[in-house]
Amino acid sequence: MADSVVTFLLENLTQLLTQESKLLGGVEDQIRLLHNELGMINIFLQNSEGKRHDNLVKEVVSQIRDVSYEAEDVIDTFIVTETKHRKRSNLRKVIHYFDRASALHMVAKKIESIKNVIKEIYDNRSKYGIEIAEPSGGDAEAEKILNRRRRYVEEDQVVGFGHDTEALVKQLMDGNLQRKVVSIIGMGGLGKTTLARKIYNNYHIKNYFDFRGWVYVSQEYRIREVLLEVLKGVTPRPKLKRFTLKAELKDELLHGLEAIYRSNKNELQGTVIEDLKVLKEMSDEECKKTLFEFLMTKNAEEHIKENIWKDSQDKKLTGLLLNFVRDIYRMNGEGWQDMNDDELKSVLFECLKDKRYLLVMDDIWKTELWTEVSSAFPDNLNGSGILITSRIKEVALHASSLNNSIPPNSPYELPFLKEDKSWELFSKKVFRGSTCPPELETLGKKIVKSCRGLPLAVVVLAGLLANKEKTYRTWSKYIGHVNSYLIEDKSSCIDILALSYNHLPRHLKPCFLYFGIYPEDFEIPMRQLIRLWIAEGFIRQTGNRNMEDVAEDYLEELIDRSLIQVATKRLDGGVKTCSIHDLLRDLCISESTKEKFLEVCSDINLSPISKSRRISIHNANHLKLSSKPCVPSCSRSLIGFRVVVELESPLDTSHYLKWLCKSNKLVRVVELRNVGICCLIPNKIENLVLLRYLSIPSSELHDIPDSVCNLWNLETLDMRNSRLKCLPKGLWKLQKLRHLYLDGPISLPRTDNEAALPNLQVLTGIAINQDTLNLFGISTFPNVRKLGLYSSREVESGLLSSLHRLCYLQTLKIYELFHLSSPISFQLTVTKITLVGAVLSRSNIRALGSLTNLRILSVRGVRQGCSEITLHCDESSFLQLEVFKMVNMDVLKWTMGNGAMPSLQRLNMEHCRFNYASAESILCLTALRDVEILHPSPILAKIVQQLQMRDGCKLQVYPPLDPTTLGWV
Repeated sequence: MADSVVTFLLENLTQLLTQESKLLGGVEDQIRLLHNELGMINIFLQNSEGKRHDNLVKEVVSQIRDVSYEAEDVIDTFIVTETKHRKRSNLRKVIHYFDRASALHMVAKKIESIKNVIKEIYDNRSKYGIEIAEPSGGDAEAEKILNRRRRYVEEDQVVGFGHDTEALVKQLMDGNLQRKVVSIIGMGGLGKTTLARKIYNNYHIKNYFDFRGWVYVSQEYRIREVLLEVLKGVTPRPKLKRFTLKAELKDELLHGLEAIYRSNKNELQGTVIEDLKVLKEMSDEECKKTLFEFLMTKNAEEHIKENIWKDSQDKKLTGLLLNFVRDIYRMNGEGWQDMNDDELKSVLFECLKDKRYLLVMDDIWKTELWTEVSSAFPDNLNGSGILITSRIKEVALHASSLNNSIPPNSPYELPFLKEDKSWELFSKKVFRGSTCPPELETLGKKIVKSCRGLPLAVVVLAGLLANKEKTYRTWSKYIGHVNSYLIEDKSSCIDILALSYNHLPRHLKPCFLYFGIYPEDFEIPMRQLIRLWIAEGFIRQTGNRNMEDVAEDYLEELIDRSLIQVATKRLDGGVKTCSIHDLLRDLCISESTKEKFLEVCSDINLSPISKSRRISIHNANHLKLSSKPCVPSCSRSLIGFRVVVELESPLDTSHYLKWLCKSNKLVRVVELRNVGICCLIPNKIENLVLLRYLSIPSSELHDIPDSVCNLWNLETLDMRNSRLKCLPKGLWKLQKLRHLYLDGPISLPRTDNEAALPNLQVLTGIAINQDTLNLFGISTFPNVRKLGLYSSREVESGLLSSLHRLCYLQTLKIYELFHLSSPISFQLTVTKITLVGAVLSRSNIRALGSLTNLRILSVRGVRQGCSEITLHCDESSFLQLEVFKMVNMDVLKWTMGNGAMPSLQRLNMEHCRFNYASAESILCLTALRDVEILHPSPILAKIVQQLQMRDGCKLQVYPPLDPTTLGWV
């Protein structure tokens, strides 16, 4: 990960030189020179991206990574030391004067040494002739071998895909005469090629299309190779020649025809040979097209007789003309290899223009491919089609958008195999027609389940076990270790999946590898992941865009590249949680270990700690923390999951962080919210001056010490699942703070009118009181986008009016709301409101309905049937509302005027009790497209039954309705 290390270090140094230059003391010039050297290194890394095929280049990149880590350690250590020195009293500064001078000298010396190493790396490039080269022939051949192996694995022992095949065949043969572009997308090894081959060989497809062609594209494609591959199938190669006459040959043709005409005037009068002026005046392009069409005619000899020699019956003269013309063309005619790309496209277009064709373009990686070749595929309005397979959603969407189909076909996202189909595939491969012995079936299904529905993994695993002894003892060795066996068989599995990683742009590679911090089968919260990425420095600042939005784009791109799967979605359709396949996670860990990027540990003693930059601790049952001095660690992140810690002083719940403050003063990220320990923040937390992210749990009632406010780099402070008395008064010093998560209600400390947190994006757990409303009114949080508040009867009526100065507020969550007053003279920017334990009277509904930007409303009772709601809406209510969700609500009344909620598309109700409502009140919601009802009350169930008759509205009910219990016939 040399790229991300150098990029982050450059950004860090730039920030130090521009914003924190006072910290640099007497080494500012040396750091500036180091910044310049790293800038040159970064250019080299950019130029070498995707071209690191030579082992010497790989070694140079590895050396750059190591020296960058060393430079980062030197700079960060100096910042920690200098920050500590600046906190000393004047007397102590004098006492430590010589220590500081020595430290400055040492830093300058180390920086000079690092610069010399960088210079040596550059010198070695010239010394050993290291060049950044395009992929060599050997690399290309290796990729071809790998891709052939991939196709073999994917196409072996086809199971399932019946529904998928039927759906896609229907799209290709839907009767629409416009050329179609249909695409199959999914992660590597999911069976896209297998499904495409099944469609290609489908009986109905064979009969429907005049011509079917298949071309495998790959990452390192060449346009002409793609075109030639299609041409080989559409027309026999020997018959196709290039007939653009060279100048000298055209002159020879005209002179020869003129000589033949002079010798045979009587026989050639009235033919095209008589007037050569027409041929002479033709442009090169016109001549080329005319001659091409002429010579591509199947009955060329009869064509010549009819058009050149139609009045002559002299066979000798006919033969003379034919031989003469053919000799000219034989001297001029060139094969496909002599054509340029544009000429090949023209040839292919001509060959396909009268055919109903199906072309399968397998494994496309880049949008540019379709842009370049699509002009060669005519839209002849006869039902032709293109079938694309890709791991990248953007490729499929791009091809559909350029096809001008109305509407464009959505990419077909291939799902993972279900457990029964995975077992069927496994059995076919292992037992080859025989039946699995009963004593192995349960064990076998458990082993196959570890593949998580990935056909590639199932086939490779089956291949391993097919040649093993089929006994319980042999198979039991694979329980819990399937991925290890699959990784060992690299050429068949991991390398195929690694193609997707290798194809990632440099800014996405560290983001993808970071998924290795999470345990297997862990459902990853999107918001947490994004906060961690930002703290790690992976997210680039893009103009004035919010960094959280940029990070979400990064995640969406990884999802669109079929590397990450969406687990659950938010009400607005965005990603709520995501997951990664176990094999891809193993790929993350193996690549991270090589790059010293990340290490996963379990059941270890963390003293001394690994040299890896990030440590993720999983399932450590007895993680021992010693109070004895330990080797200082250079790791920047410590993340834990399901860890039970043994403390030498079990009564000291701050011991864990005390240990961290001593052993790892360079840490940036501490994420311990998923660790089974109680953490209190020690006063010495201020020693972690580089800390950007702190998330810890604590069930004890305690205070956050004032020393936290000296963490001037802190961006995220997550104290959920912690019982806090109050917040420190110095909170306002945390100028870089972006996310403050608290379990409330807790009051904000008082401040003067000038204090503010300008970068704060998220603030939760705050009690609504007059001080809070005043802070909102004076723009203390000018950029906050998400608020979580606890209501108070005394001041809640003025809540909405106090929020109007929060110009970027999008999401508002309020607990225990009783009364709202309608905003009259202003409008809020809020698009989503969640109310928990609220009393939603008619006046409150009226206030909410007046918010014209509100698109999502979620109301939730604390207990089933506890919270009441009276829903009365007229035509001016909730004009933009698109999603309405109710959970554990007691609906006293539901009445809808004509035109109410005109934009509502999704209605979700869970454990809601209806006392009164009519079907018309819901049926009048004309834009409704998706209704989800969980555990409906009898009255609601009757309304739902009527909704089932409505067209265009998707209805999901659980448990399913039983008409016999509701009195229906």
